[in-house]
Amino acid sequence: MAGQVSKNVRREGAQELVSRWGGKISMKAVFQNGRMRHYAVCEKTGNRARRPRDLQ
Repeated sequence: MAGQVSKNVRREGAQELVSRWGGKISMKAVFQNGRMRHYAVCEKTGNRARRPRDLQ
């Protein structure tokens, strides 16, 4: 990424993240073991990771 980006700028439509496989990265959430778990998903391949950075 080019420079630091604040958490307020990282909104759903403000930043388009692309994975190393060429698919768009989206964030998903699932309720598991009494907690909300957030994870990143590559829409092209279906690969999942804890952070979007792990898919780039």
